[in-house]
Amino acid sequence: MKTGAVHFGKCNAPIYEAGGQVRRSVWLVCLLFWVLWSAVACEAVERIVPTPTPLAMTVTPQVLRVVTAESIAPALQVLASTYQRYHPTAQVSLLMRADTLALDALHDGYVEVAAVTWLPATTPAELWEKPFARDGLAVIVHPQNGLPGLTLEQLQTLFQGQLEDWASWGGLPGTPVVISRETEAGEYALFQSYVMHDARVTLTALLAPSSEAMIQLVSSTPMAVGYVSTTRVDGQVRSLAVAGVPPTPETLAAALYPLTRDLFLVTRGEPQGEARAFIQWILGPEGQEVLTAQRLVPYTTQD
Repeated sequence: MKTGAVHFGKCNAPIYEAGGQVRRSVWLVCLLFWVLWSAVACEAVERIVPTPTPLAMTVTPQVLRVVTAESIAPALQVLASTYQRYHPTAQVSLLMRADTLALDALHDGYVEVAAVTWLPATTPAELWEKPFARDGLAVIVHPQNGLPGLTLEQLQTLFQGQLEDWASWGGLPGTPVVISRETEAGEYALFQSYVMHDARVTLTALLAPSSEAMIQLVSSTPMAVGYVSTTRVDGQVRSLAVAGVPPTPETLAAALYPLTRDLFLVTRGEPQGEARAFIQWILGPEGQEVLTAQRLVPYTTQD
């Protein structure tokens, strides 16, 4: 009996140990499977993470300060807006001044480019200038005034206040109402140089502070006479022939109209950077097309 008990104990121990090893083996297999599955899952997660999109670079606008004569401001506004569409990084800041004040702003460094209708006889040596278009100074009257035209001598007499009645020259009966511009305007400078010479405009003349004011005054006063850029003439007023020549695109292009003038782009020294690019664009086909649409004579078609 004793021997049998010993034999039973020896047989039972290996059976218990084998069962434990089986359980441990199963546990190790499960653990290994979980580790492998986790590694595969992590790799899959890594594969579906999108690549970060780099942040867009902020472009600093290239600001160009331009001053324009009041009479051609509408054309310069269209030029500036069109240029910015072709050059999205450019920002044209446009100021409006009388010609003399525009040149002062350029000289004092407030702007990089000036667009003017008149240059003085002598300009500082530092200034660079380039003609870019042409217009004319239209002599305007009320639409009811049937006066066909005037000579340069008649214009001088008229603006000196020496004509007492329009009827003597074929116009409406009545005393002429003379309207002129302020002395800083390019229109005044041209009229004084081409028409008045050493004579002065009558002291009884009304002064129009802008082209719009000139159009409004003449259109509302049947006896009035004034002058304005040919680009501003509309159905409210009527332009006269001067010395027998009407102010048409053809006569302006050929400089046959006596009060024709060139328009200038002016910078301090030869233009650089954005100023140079803007001026080159204006002188190119795209800029000249804009000028034509604004009733200016393009630089490329001048004589």
